[in-house]
Amino acid sequence: MKNLQQTTLHGTLDKIIYYNNENGYLIGVFELDGEKKTAVGYLPSPHEGDEYSLTGAWTNHSKYGRQFTFESFEQHVPTSQFGVEQFLSSGLIKGIGPSLASKIVDHFGTATIEILNKDPERLLEIDGIGRKKLAGIMTALVSLKEMQDTLMFLKSHGITTSHSIRLYKTYGKSVVGVLQHNPYQIIDDVVGIGFHTADEIARKMGVKEESEYRLTAGVRFVLDDACRAGGHCYLPMEELSERGAQLLRVDEAKVTRAIHSAVKTGYLVQEHDSIFPMVMHRAEEQSEKKIGALLKKGERHLNKDKLMKALHHVEKRHDIQFDEKQRIAVISAILNPVTILTGGPGTGKTLCVNGIIELADELGVKYVLCAPTGRAAKRLSEVSEREAKTIHRVLEFDPNSCSFRRNSDDPIEAELVIVDEVSMVDIQLFEALTDAISANAQLVLVGDVDQLPSVGPGQVLRDLIESKTVTTVRLSVIFRQAEESSIIMNSHRINHGDVPQFADDFNFIDADTPEEIQSHIVGLCSTVLPQNYRYDPLIDIQVLSPMNNGVTGVRDLNKKLQQVLNGHSTVCWQGSERKFLLNDKVMQLRNNYDKEVYNGDIGKVTGYDKEEGKIFISFYGKRVEYTFEELDQVALAYATTIHKSQGNEFTAVIIPVSMAHYIMLQRNLIYTAVTRAKQRLYLIGQRKALAVAINNADTRLRNTLLLKRLKSLL
Repeated sequence: MKNLQQTTLHGTLDKIIYYNNENGYLIGVFELDGEKKTAVGYLPSPHEGDEYSLTGAWTNHSKYGRQFTFESFEQHVPTSQFGVEQFLSSGLIKGIGPSLASKIVDHFGTATIEILNKDPERLLEIDGIGRKKLAGIMTALVSLKEMQDTLMFLKSHGITTSHSIRLYKTYGKSVVGVLQHNPYQIIDDVVGIGFHTADEIARKMGVKEESEYRLTAGVRFVLDDACRAGGHCYLPMEELSERGAQLLRVDEAKVTRAIHSAVKTGYLVQEHDSIFPMVMHRAEEQSEKKIGALLKKGERHLNKDKLMKALHHVEKRHDIQFDEKQRIAVISAILNPVTILTGGPGTGKTLCVNGIIELADELGVKYVLCAPTGRAAKRLSEVSEREAKTIHRVLEFDPNSCSFRRNSDDPIEAELVIVDEVSMVDIQLFEALTDAISANAQLVLVGDVDQLPSVGPGQVLRDLIESKTVTTVRLSVIFRQAEESSIIMNSHRINHGDVPQFADDFNFIDADTPEEIQSHIVGLCSTVLPQNYRYDPLIDIQVLSPMNNGVTGVRDLNKKLQQVLNGHSTVCWQGSERKFLLNDKVMQLRNNYDKEVYNGDIGKVTGYDKEEGKIFISFYGKRVEYTFEELDQVALAYATTIHKSQGNEFTAVIIPVSMAHYIMLQRNLIYTAVTRAKQRLYLIGQRKALAVAINNADTRLRNTLLLKRLKSLL
């Protein structure tokens, strides 16, 4: 924009195509100097009929053609009688609707705005406006002027329109006082504003580089980023000081002092040389305490003869024969306070879980089945033929208090809680789960410890197993029927550091360039697999990429696959960089407790209502409604990251493996991706990249003290 010729255009907003209520981003049709043109930029509470001066430049968008991109604006009082009526009936002034607006304009004509500003008492001349209604209208007019004055103040300090709108929506007119006192407060209060944005705003407000507010905010950002991006629960003091000094461009000693200050105020917690965010420290401590309390109660009191007789009934009724380890796992789950069941694909984890359930039924033990995601819970329900819920549903999240209803005061009503896919459970969810386990209940944790750790902080399953405080059964013998699957056999080879043996259901397609890899992926999804195996590209096939960016990354692959697989469908919603079409495959990106949709859930766009500004998405048979403003919660899912695929299984999986992904090439990443496939697996790219990944068994260990805490229970 800086190099483009700036110009100011005057016009009226004719039609709103898209508006993000959170940050004020608008795509609209304006009547600019007599012609209807598309313009994009940021406006607070725009309404069709509003008049503006827009300052910006003409640009050519690669997809949407010529449009006017504005950086600043000035809203004008409407001049035409129609414009005045539109302005009044827009909802901007509370108390005036379309009918009353029409009466006012009929009475005062184009002088209406001047009368509102200078002599509002004259509104009493209008039938239907009394003193109470007039007071409400005058309050709304004052608020409108306050908003305009506040936005002008923020603009004068160089704060962008989008950020100004977010700030005003959060604080109202008090935003000026907040920014003058401590601009870094907005990091905690305003959705979508992080440290870098707050730091830039603080600089424009004149905050000094060595301000204590700035140093504390910088330290918290570094630590939160380590937890969010690296999965850590803490950073060593020295590393935190060093990273903070690099970010803030100040001496390490000053950062260290800021860390100590944040510890004193309770923002951070120090344990020896480890610095935690308070929530992470509490999560580790409480998890260890609850595991300790469960272990202390000892075995469930059951007659052993009765137990073995019940187990024999289960085996006879279902015509199965547990091997020694599986038998130990099933009995342990019923007797021991906490049991972990781990193992790779084909080793009988599902058989054991079903055995535990059947034995619990036989003994009259009340149980609950749960998993971290909707898809994982659905799969658990399918294989067990019992109801399974997400952990969040079992814990009954309360959106009003932003907490779980089930806790130590009101625990889960079950004698046995079975949790599948525990490798996906982070430390905070584990704390909430264990807090809600009844003191007399047994806890069974099932998962593959060799898969990727949770997206969130911690490595709960690994720490629990390595602590040796909890009864752990590791299944390693592959079932005879599982040996027929090259996918299962090769997943174990990869996990042991061996090169896979390629077969009809486990293919490698050589491709040197990212463009070649993408071409092969598109061909498999659109032609080869649907024609040869009658796979539905939207249901049966899943592309899993190690990266988000690049030609073989998730973003580019999704755009290409959407175009090829679903490009002729109706457009339900279109933004500046992405769009959703009818029947698109989409994924939820973060937990939404109100909608009961969780991070990693995969759905399908089934409808839309442009008048109401809504899209409808079906997740596992449940129809969920999203406003256009909420669509940042979902993304296309023709391709997803391997991390996001955990807990899911797909008929056919396609994985690009390229040296361009070098930083991500790890054994547990490839192992996790391969184990998502049920019938067919395709690796596409460079064999060297696959070899690099298989040979790289250096799992990036996370900073956590849970292991040490659990060992103290021995």
